[in-house]
Amino acid sequence: MSKNHLIPTETLNKRTQNLGTSSPKQIAQMINAEDFNAARAVKKAAISIGKTIQLASETFLAGGKIIFIGAGTSGRLGVLEAAECVPTFGTKPSQIVGIIAGGKKAMFRSQEGAEDDALQGGKDILKVAKEKDLVIGLTASGITPYVLGALQQAKQLGASTVLMACNKKADTSFADIFIFLDTGAEALNGSTRMKAGTATKMTLNAISTGAMARAGKVYGNLMVDVQPTNQKLIRRAVRLIANVTKTDEKTAEKLLIASGKSVKTAIVMQMKKINKGQAEKLLQKHHGFLEGVLHEK
Repeated sequence: MSKNHLIPTETLNKRTQNLGTSSPKQIAQMINAEDFNAARAVKKAAISIGKTIQLASETFLAGGKIIFIGAGTSGRLGVLEAAECVPTFGTKPSQIVGIIAGGKKAMFRSQEGAEDDALQGGKDILKVAKEKDLVIGLTASGITPYVLGALQQAKQLGASTVLMACNKKADTSFADIFIFLDTGAEALNGSTRMKAGTATKMTLNAISTGAMARAGKVYGNLMVDVQPTNQKLIRRAVRLIANVTKTDEKTAEKLLIASGKSVKTAIVMQMKKINKGQAEKLLQKHHGFLEGVLHEK
């Protein structure tokens, strides 16, 4: 693009102009100081992030998909966020989806030209999105053709759309919500894997965690829909059950096994003194919200 000077992430950072001649300690301090701007940018965007959390939870509860789509670093972060929701919240891979320009190979090797293909962005969305879904476009510059093409197609489908960018003058033509992350110039000129990427990851964490919390996937601040698929997660599940039910870990471990490795079911079994089938019916009645089950009189 001929107007890169309009994109904050492409401007020169005077605070790090001596990056190449600084000591290792100075470099670490310099970059760390800039990283604080990522957190500040996320804080400033709280209103639009909150609106996105609400929209994402409503979409999920209505049976729609949450789809992250981007190119390069932004795309990789979207794919990562979607993948991590499966073990953390017990979602299906088809419920929260990550799409990156260039496909799977772009996760491991840069496919820079892929981001310029708006038509392909639209095609990729058509393969996944439907009217009741939410499509969240991720682009630090706010002008990536692949992402904008995807959002345009998503709008035509009738899906809800969000654009997340680090450019106040981003093209928001096809976005219902605009999340502006004011990260400014990068420590290394134009390298959006740095502050822009950090702010994007922080925002994605907030959106997925907030949406899943409002969808009943969290009890307090406990991940009660965790999938105990390895030893670490099994130990975490046991601790969760013991913590909520105020029992010992040996009892909690037996409950986890008896529940079919469902933390929520195990908790309900113990707290209500009922069997697995009865616990599952109660959870279904309350749409998976553990708080509703435990506070039912």
